[in-house]
Amino acid sequence: MKEIPGLLPSAAEAFQEAREYARLSQAQLAERANCARSFVSFLETGTHLPGLNAFVALAEAMELRPSELMRRIEEKMAFRQMRQ
Repeated sequence: MKEIPGLLPSAAEAFQEAREYARLSQAQLAERANCARSFVSFLETGTHLPGLNAFVALAEAMELRPSELMRRIEEKMAFRQMRQ
């Protein structure tokens, strides 16, 4: 599948901002979402993107609707595209 320009850094930034706003450490978020802390770190550094199940679990662990988290990612992508 073709890589979507700006998706990885936009998602990384959105995940980290949402986690920090929720006042959770990476370990706390991982525990709530039932994943490894290293997975949260990979998401926040733009190394990986989550699958759908993980995306929903992470959003809910931060007390966000998955659609809200996706909206934040889309906004960041649009901002990146405007800057180019």
